[in-house]
Amino acid sequence: MGNKVTVMKTLSPTFKTAKVATLMLLLFLSPIASSAGLDREMMDAALVGDIELITSLLNSGADAGANSKYGKSALMFAIEEGNVDVARLLVKHGADVNAKSVAGCTALTFSAESGYNEITEMLLGKGASHTPKTRAGWDALMIATRYDHIDILATLISRGANVNTSDKDGMTALMTAVEKRHIHAIRLLLKAGADLHVRNRDGATALMLAASRGHIIIVNLLLKHGANINAMSDDGATALFWAAEKGHAHTVAVLIQRGIKMNHQDIDGSTALIEAVLNERIDVITMLIQTGADKNIKDSSSKTALDYAKKMQFNEAIQILK
Repeated sequence: MGNKVTVMKTLSPTFKTAKVATLMLLLFLSPIASSAGLDREMMDAALVGDIELITSLLNSGADAGANSKYGKSALMFAIEEGNVDVARLLVKHGADVNAKSVAGCTALTFSAESGYNEITEMLLGKGASHTPKTRAGWDALMIATRYDHIDILATLISRGANVNTSDKDGMTALMTAVEKRHIHAIRLLLKAGADLHVRNRDGATALMLAASRGHIIIVNLLLKHGANINAMSDDGATALFWAAEKGHAHTVAVLIQRGIKMNHQDIDGSTALIEAVLNERIDVITMLIQTGADKNIKDSSSKTALDYAKKMQFNEAIQILK
């Protein structure tokens, strides 16, 4: 494919015209085979942005909706490479803006990933739907968020895209933005009404995800917008557990300052302090003890943080906990 595309870029106008004529002759002699050839030429031309060849192909009766065996259309190829004029031409000649590939991708999801807002606006203006999801469960808004294309995200929101849809793992656009630390996207999504209380498949909220990554600015931002600091995941863990397990002592301090329940126990009776010991997070252990965590709490196995430290021969922790 790579060599073929490179060669096509350098074809002379005369050669291109002759090539189209040859394809049309083949179409007359062998409709099925030559039609497939026209489709391939259309997709290759769309990929490299050869609008002259595409115009010739279209004028000769080629299908503007040509697509590969995986359903990826010429329009999608053009959008992927940011060939705006080609995309406009294909749409003008009837390319389906809502056609889907085998993977569930549409022209709009390709535009959201590639970062071309001009194309996004054109597609929406031509009736492209922002609701279809890929096989992974991502719609255009979620994809724009993932790649931090703020202008496209803003465009989709202004056109009514749902900011609270989720993928197959229960992840929303807000959760994705939190994980990737896309602060501007987070602000935009929150302003548009992103739900702070929704949970992913693991029962985690956006706040828990932020805490697990030590994103202090984002933790504070989510709390400012009303995130429940003491919300629990399916196993009863709070954001404090998530931060403690990963060793984010400063995040632990922020959560404590903001009023999180320091001695909360999950469904197994564990505490953030016990989790810090089990994960050998000495900075977190120190922080929790200094701020008043109860080191005598026992879990469902009747073990304290000190019991686990001794079992692990975690001497630094033993010195702090004894």
